[in-house]
Amino acid sequence: MKSEMMNLFATPLYRGSLERSFSAVERDFFQQSLSDPVRAIGNYSSRNKHILDAPPMQALREILQANLDNYFRTVFDTSNEVTLQITQSWLTLSRRGESHHPHTHPNSIASGVIYINVAPEDGINFFRNDEYVWYELMRKNDNYYNASSYLINSKLGDIIIFPSNVKHGVREVKADIERVSLSFNSFFSGDMGREDFSNAIHLQLK
Repeated sequence: MKSEMMNLFATPLYRGSLERSFSAVERDFFQQSLSDPVRAIGNYSSRNKHILDAPPMQALREILQANLDNYFRTVFDTSNEVTLQITQSWLTLSRRGESHHPHTHPNSIASGVIYINVAPEDGINFFRNDEYVWYELMRKNDNYYNASSYLINSKLGDIIIFPSNVKHGVREVKADIERVSLSFNSFFSGDMGREDFSNAIHLQLK
């Protein structure tokens, strides 16, 4: 039997790299920002939810914004005068026995993470939206069509960017280590839609 399987409407997952070490100033700022963290569901986060606005973070912010720009050009390929701009940003801390529950990021178009300190065999889990699946079948082997989750391995300095509505989380940390990452959200800024279709809008973020 001659047949062909084709994939429609791919979910974009972007991987970049810092391509340098974190500076002493950046590491000191990370440590200071996590000296009094806020308890989350399964781990901790920084009290400051605009980490990338701080002066010690400006060089890192520029790198992350450049990667976000690359993601935007590749995925959206639009003729509108619009960009994605980083909005909120925060640090996440997970120790042995802690994890990050599956979640999405509302009020954001694309979310990203850069890894500051990682555990052995570290990564981020992405989950298929099974909300409307009304059947259950036992899988013999996971494949592109039936897998319920994907683990994307990560290492120090990796930058991962993905649609904010894709559910994701981090499995339990098994090592005696402080796992630290910096996450950020983004939103459109600029001109969207078409004037002649009566759906034009201009958004300008602060």
